[in-house]
Amino acid sequence: MAIQPTGPRIAAATPHWSVPSSTCNRSYLLAGLRAVVIALLLLGVLALIILT
Repeated sequence: MAIQPTGPRIAAATPHWSVPSSTCNRSYLLAGLRAVVIALLLLGVLALIILT
């Protein structure tokens, strides 16, 4: 049976991202816009299928 240490664990160092927040906001905005366009296209196709 293995013995596990009971002392405090040291968290792994997280990498610091040097990306400006404006770049992240722009990428989220573009991804959201792309998702809306795809959703509207799919709704249009669904409406065509139902109405015909």
